[in-house]
Amino acid sequence: MQKLVIVTYVLRALGFILVLLSLFGHEIILNLFPGLEGMSINPIFYSGIIVYLLGAVIYFFINKKEKAERRRREIEESYKAAGFGDSDDSSDEKDGDENSNEK
Repeated sequence: MQKLVIVTYVLRALGFILVLLSLFGHEIILNLFPGLEGMSINPIFYSGIIVYLLGAVIYFFINKKEKAERRRREIEESYKAAGFGDSDDSSDEKDGDENSNEK
């Protein structure tokens, strides 16, 4: 999961760089891609926005899933600390299995 989070940061950074290049780096873009001379640079701007949004949306869903898992673990730990944990149920099942083996 950590690698996917790093990929989202890279996508967001790349999108940010593309937007900045399209706004302030017309000469740099034209030097890198001389075939774009006389054409609009808007596709680079829009692709930067799309790449950034893609990274942000993926990060949002990953973060949402991690928060839900963390919350679930905290709730389970609080139940165990309060004495309502699964450890009581599992010990009853173990006792029942031991008694069935003794017969």
